[in-house]
Amino acid sequence: MKKYEQYVSKEDVLKIHEYSVRILEEVGVRFEHEKALELFKQRGARVEGETVFIPEKMIEEVLKYAKKEFAIRSCKGDITIGAGEQHSIGIYGNIYRHHHNGRIEKMTNQDVLDQFKLADTSKIVTAASMNFFLNYDNSFTEDQKIFGNIAMILKYGNKPMIMASPNTFGMEDEKVSVAFRKNIELINQFEGNDDVHNAYVVNTLSPLTLDHDPIERTFILAETKQAIIVTPCAMPLMTAPPSMASMLAMTNAEVLAGYTLAKLLNPEVPVVYGNTSAATDMRTVQLSIGSPESVLVSYATAGLADYYGLPYRTGGGLSDAKQPDIQAGVETMMNIEATRNCEADIVLHTCGCMGSFNVTDFGKFLIDEEMHYIALHINRGIDCEDERFCFDTLKKVGPRGVFLKGRTPKIYREEVYLPKYFNKDDPNQWQNKGSITVMDVAEEDVKKRLESFMPSEITKEQNELLMPYIHEAYRESI
Repeated sequence: MKKYEQYVSKEDVLKIHEYSVRILEEVGVRFEHEKALELFKQRGARVEGETVFIPEKMIEEVLKYAKKEFAIRSCKGDITIGAGEQHSIGIYGNIYRHHHNGRIEKMTNQDVLDQFKLADTSKIVTAASMNFFLNYDNSFTEDQKIFGNIAMILKYGNKPMIMASPNTFGMEDEKVSVAFRKNIELINQFEGNDDVHNAYVVNTLSPLTLDHDPIERTFILAETKQAIIVTPCAMPLMTAPPSMASMLAMTNAEVLAGYTLAKLLNPEVPVVYGNTSAATDMRTVQLSIGSPESVLVSYATAGLADYYGLPYRTGGGLSDAKQPDIQAGVETMMNIEATRNCEADIVLHTCGCMGSFNVTDFGKFLIDEEMHYIALHINRGIDCEDERFCFDTLKKVGPRGVFLKGRTPKIYREEVYLPKYFNKDDPNQWQNKGSITVMDVAEEDVKKRLESFMPSEITKEQNELLMPYIHEAYRESI
């Protein structure tokens, strides 16, 4: 029995799939892109206006090209997606930072760089990405605004890429395509080949739409064989029907539509099944990612991806809290435990996520790492090999004996998780030491982590390639 089956059975997964097929055949998916519409017409799908009705036979044909595993290759190290190891980036796309003084403020350029450093020095985060700056003055060239984050990841980062893309906000359609293609060419030049070097998210637009820019990216990614993570983020009663089952069937139809387009363009392009749909809080009409529904979506994503034979992206250290308080702890641990238990292959927003993707806190970033270690420890289970019963020791000590003798044995250090940040002192000890909070300790470690950052070593040729895309202020260090 697979772990997701406790929450969604294989029979449930099949039923969701069957309803998704009905949606694709009878309701259709809107593709806001002329070339995509023409492609579906050529392949025999019924097209009415911008709505494509995808037949079950077409879905069955393209699913024959599903790949469970693929490699992201880089001079910074290769990673294999779908082989059982979880690969992740930290929080991505946030525009605010919560500070230790309690204030939430817009991210500065230095905050963006420090967030990158925290992720680069993390043992939980395994892949590199960097937010766009929120402050571009006239000293930035156009290329530095568009490709600066990519160039700095390549120059300073020590990890391969996931979800690192150019800044195309506000661009006209034609310029978006040019920038996205140039981004891939720049990375290929840096790496020295045209292997898979990145995995890009292509978001659907719920309900049942793929708009122009994500489709254009799909065309380019399929052509260049860069990995595509098709990901909806629907809200029940807002951009999805009110029930979990219906939302899952609808978003599954969206993923299958994006997958089908990618595989019609190039059967060899790696595609990852994604879903980050959650709940809607109708009191505030806001997306609620720190919800039990997010957990259920993670398990359903695992089940559907397993059914199709695809790697999958879901989950994260998700919370709607606005500060690292008890709400942040409860919601984040709930989601991290599910993310680890459902064995997601790719995870975005792994650490430091608050405010429904919009806010980070650097101290929480480190606390979230702790939660990942705890979840890993729990999901490892209990080792019942004969040596772990310590029978000889038990026999030697006997009734009313004492086991605490000499140095702490290795087996204890392997069996018992020792938290780095969570306080285990006696209450009086804690108070006598100054009542130092968990977040106080984490904030001190943030400073040490940022100071420990060491940029990667790259060749002179690689460095010269990147210089035009990096602002003068960041060409020597960040």
